[in-house]
Amino acid sequence: MDPKSTLTLVGLSHRTCPVTVRERYVVSQADLPACLASLLQIDGVTEAFVLSTCNRTEALVVAPRGVDVAARVRAQLFRNLPDEHVYVYTDVHALIHSFRVASGLDSLVVGESEVLAQIKRGSDAAQAAKTVGPVLRPLIQQSLHVGKRVRSETEVGQGTLSVARVGIDVASRVFGTFEDERALVIGAGETGVLVARHLKEKKIGGLAFANRTLERAQNAAAEFGATAHGLDELPALILRSDLIVACVEGQTAVIDASVFDKRAIKRRDKPMLVIDLSVPRAVAADVAELDRNILLYDLDDLSRVVNENEKGRQRAVDGTNEILVTELHKFLSLRTYATFSPAIAVLRERFEKVREDVLDQVAGARSDPKDVQLAHELTRKLLDVALDQMKESARHTRSEEALDREYQRFLENL
Repeated sequence: MDPKSTLTLVGLSHRTCPVTVRERYVVSQADLPACLASLLQIDGVTEAFVLSTCNRTEALVVAPRGVDVAARVRAQLFRNLPDEHVYVYTDVHALIHSFRVASGLDSLVVGESEVLAQIKRGSDAAQAAKTVGPVLRPLIQQSLHVGKRVRSETEVGQGTLSVARVGIDVASRVFGTFEDERALVIGAGETGVLVARHLKEKKIGGLAFANRTLERAQNAAAEFGATAHGLDELPALILRSDLIVACVEGQTAVIDASVFDKRAIKRRDKPMLVIDLSVPRAVAADVAELDRNILLYDLDDLSRVVNENEKGRQRAVDGTNEILVTELHKFLSLRTYATFSPAIAVLRERFEKVREDVLDQVAGARSDPKDVQLAHELTRKLLDVALDQMKESARHTRSEEALDREYQRFLENL
């Protein structure tokens, strides 16, 4: 890291608090610019990045070394939240966590790939708000690179890769096959489309999209041969659906007990499954109390299903450690070398001055072009030797062995 600055990460996730807590601290895409601006107003903060997904809300900030901003960042984003729900990482540990998040190793579903797009969207928002600079910009790019490398070079990128897929796997346990089932997907964003794709692979009997914006529902429906509807049609749509999957972004509950026909539910000869993949939750808790014929799953329920299947993936996760430590070492080496820039500029200037002085003393105004070319080439080679020494020094600022020990200590404390 830059010896003049400190990297601080403050956040909460599915590891530290339930969805009932997480949903209160989601930062929507529309609110992101104001959130980033408020972080920059904290005394000492010079750069800021926010990642807010269904499973985490985190702020990554830069401040001058020696200035502790963690408490103020926490007060800004997570006021009145108990200590056990919030984690704080600084410098190397903040880097390790960022790389693990991008790699899908800290996700509800290990290896899920949506987080890369979410990081990219957060980066675009921070770029537009001008809250990232020479420290966070390369860090975010390196995180994306690490995430892609882990997925392409290890087994982490294989198998169930999304919460949407886990939701459909849960539905498979309930229905067995899908040919005779009718599904309603509420929300036509990325997750909704992913759910529909998995349902089509399962040969779902009927598929409908409902969305606040009808045009967006129509666009999604056209891809899958489904029907498109507005949210005002929910009572009728729910009445004829066997599976309901809610994937609504950044809104309060759009489904509560009032939209269900209770008498029709009691007459059903098979259960109605409602899966809520939204944060904040799109399905009110009172839906689960309507009748035993309704099965309601939210993200916390899915996490228990995921945990049942995670043991078999541990070996694949262990195989990522070497990649993450190597990339961590590379990033820190490059950041250390970047701090040499002023010294490199002075060194280059001195080399060039000495070269010109020697040429003047030896040949004066009658310098032979070949001698001048030779002097320039010699200066370049000598400068390259000096710079190689500086790069080697940067590489040994923290050895890979030391970083590996740091990484293992980090994992032990998760």
